[in-house]
Amino acid sequence: MPKLGTIVASIPQPVLGGAGLVMFGMVAATGIKILARVDYGPRHNLLIIAISIAVGMIPLVAPTFFAQVPRWLAPLVNSGITLAAISAVLRNALFNGGGSDTDAEPDEHEGRIVSV
Repeated sequence: MPKLGTIVASIPQPVLGGAGLVMFGMVAATGIKILARVDYGPRHNLLIIAISIAVGMIPLVAPTFFAQVPRWLAPLVNSGITLAAISAVLRNALFNGGGSDTDAEPDEHEGRIVSV
């Protein structure tokens, strides 16, 4: 697709930079919008988000932090997005993995609450 490549190459760098800023700004705004709907009260949701954002920022604030990891692991630890996503999924499974309190129903035989 050389013609498409020529068109893209003819776009000035400041225009591409502006488009990139808008695109990543929209992604960030959408993320904030999603986080605005999260119920932070029950369980450890605020802690999960805070730690995941902090872990995701490690490659930005300390680029040599993972300098000693094996080469095969480098693509995972050099990406803040990947680190934050893995951290959020693992912490959510660890802290909230047992199901929610709304999933509990009274046991008909003994009148106690059991998880479904």
